[in-house]
Amino acid sequence: MLDAVRLEPGADVAAVTTVQIREVIGRLVDVGQWQPGDPEVLVVMDAGYDAPRIAHLLDGLPVQVLGRLRSDRVMRRPTPPRVYDPKGGRPPKHGGEFVFGDPATPGALSRP
Repeated sequence: MLDAVRLEPGADVAAVTTVQIREVIGRLVDVGQWQPGDPEVLVVMDAGYDAPRIAHLLDGLPVQVLGRLRSDRVMRRPTPPRVYDPKGGRPPKHGGEFVFGDPATPGALSRP
C-alpha cells in the first residue's frame, strides 16, 4: 500500500506517483522480495493516471506498467511522408486521429 500524499494545486501527479513507486520498489529490493532474475514488478493503474508518462519516468526500474486509458483519449497516427504540394503550406505535424471510443476509426495503431 502506498502512503497517502496530499497534492497541492498544480502538483504533477505523475511525478508524485513515480516517487511513490520508486520507494516501493526500493523497499521490495531491500527486504529481498525482488531480486535480479525475478519477473518484473507489475504496476497496474486506473484511467486517472498518465500510464505512458509514468512508464517513461520509471525507466531503469524492473517494472512493467499496465494502465487503463480513458475511452475519450485520442492518439495520433505516425506523420505521413512529406509530399510536395504546389500550393505550398506547412506539412502536417501529426497523422490522423485514432479515437478509442469511436468504432468508426479504421485500422489499428502501428507500432514504432
